[in-house]
Amino acid sequence: MEDSRLLTGQAEIRRSETRATHGLSQATQATQATQDRWVARGRYAAFGVSWEVRADDVSAYHLLLDRLPPGASPTSSKATARTYAFRTLPSSLTDGEVSFLLTADGRPLVRSSEPNDIAEAFEDDLKWLVAERSPRKVFLHAGVVGWRDRAILIPGGPKSGKSTLVRALVGCGATYFSDEYAVLEGNLVQPFPARLPNWSAPGTSLSYWLDEFASTRNTKPVPVGLVLFAPHQQGAVFKPRLLSRGKSLLGMFKYAVAAQRQPERVLRALESVTRKCNALEGARGDAQAAATYLLERLV
Repeated sequence: MEDSRLLTGQAEIRRSETRATHGLSQATQATQATQDRWVARGRYAAFGVSWEVRADDVSAYHLLLDRLPPGASPTSSKATARTYAFRTLPSSLTDGEVSFLLTADGRPLVRSSEPNDIAEAFEDDLKWLVAERSPRKVFLHAGVVGWRDRAILIPGGPKSGKSTLVRALVGCGATYFSDEYAVLEGNLVQPFPARLPNWSAPGTSLSYWLDEFASTRNTKPVPVGLVLFAPHQQGAVFKPRLLSRGKSLLGMFKYAVAAQRQPERVLRALESVTRKCNALEGARGDAQAAATYLLERLV
């Protein structure tokens, strides 16, 4: 998976039929009118954030549960940050075609005839919610691998190439942690594996990758050993240079999900990271060459 797959309600609606905006409004009213008819519902929590899931179809409910973030578990907490609701729309609203609607706190997120589209939007919105609202962890947009009991953190935005570099590092023997978010508590980073990335390490079988993915679930948090800013640039020769603590901190802050919501807490966490590790910066071309360069020099 290459970087963020965050979807917005507006983007999904534009891909729907030309009557989608009107249909969403009608569908929301229908949802509110029948909100007591849920056949499955439950509350879940991860990283100190809780939410509720409701559905009018058991199969759809379990489809959504398959997309919960790592570490999610049922909770009895009544204080939820968001309520998600999946509904099958009446045929009168869909011209006879089966269609589905996902809302968040009553606000339409996506309408589609494909349940997997609904699940995708649910997963992305929920991950962002957890990353932004977690009271104890700081989430960065970053790839992460483990190497010799330390973590290599690779902050980056969409299309920066961080997932490709994570792939190459795993192929060189590093341990997969995440290609989407770095989850920090102090200077420790813990795994946040994607549900299943759409890649495998070069030269390895699918079974190897599945074993690697499964082992991540039991991997303990490790200290950050290196922060690497390595955006992809076609043809670039990877020659990273050492960054100052200040530039490293500001570089990470740029990719912190809760930077605007909780700037002071985010800065404290990032300061803890920069005090105990080095940071490098340098454009890289071939990911395999960059991965080999790094791991041969890290001790």
